[in-house]
Amino acid sequence: MNIKIKFTTALLAFFLSSSVQSQIDSSSFSKLIGSGPSVEINLGPMMLSLLSSATENEDDISNVLSSLKGINVVVFEIADTANMESIRTEINNLSNAKTDSGYEKLAMVKEEDSLVYIYAKMDEGKLTNLNIFALDDDDELVLIEIKGNILLSQIGDLMNHFDVDLEINGLDLNKQTNKQH
Repeated sequence: MNIKIKFTTALLAFFLSSSVQSQIDSSSFSKLIGSGPSVEINLGPMMLSLLSSATENEDDISNVLSSLKGINVVVFEIADTANMESIRTEINNLSNAKTDSGYEKLAMVKEEDSLVYIYAKMDEGKLTNLNIFALDDDDELVLIEIKGNILLSQIGDLMNHFDVDLEINGLDLNKQTNKQH
């Protein structure tokens, strides 16, 4: 094989492996739940750049989107709770893997029908990755991964802009504003 073909093959393999790594691996959950995700959102740097450009008139949103490298959201609807213990075990395994790879556990909530983990990874004093794994009422599993330079205040602004109410076991994480409707 000539050197150009080897180089091209290696480069292609690198790009394919990076794009796969940038998405949440949900295949083990698909097997346990018995179906694929009901929602799957994978926004990479190019799409986030386009969205940032589209929101230039709204500085707070544009700044958040321009500083991010990826947003991945996977949601599973759990109709059959027969494998609930295995699903909880897989969430705990995912949690342990994050800890083993240098993530810090910011929050954990374990209740009879809910399980929530929030993990963050720091690099040079900056928050670069945020992961949330949430099993709610044993009927929905949400996996979220946000990559890039993350300021939690900006995430609150983004959630508020899109009118997202994030409530986990009575803890309201939605930023309150003084906007009048």
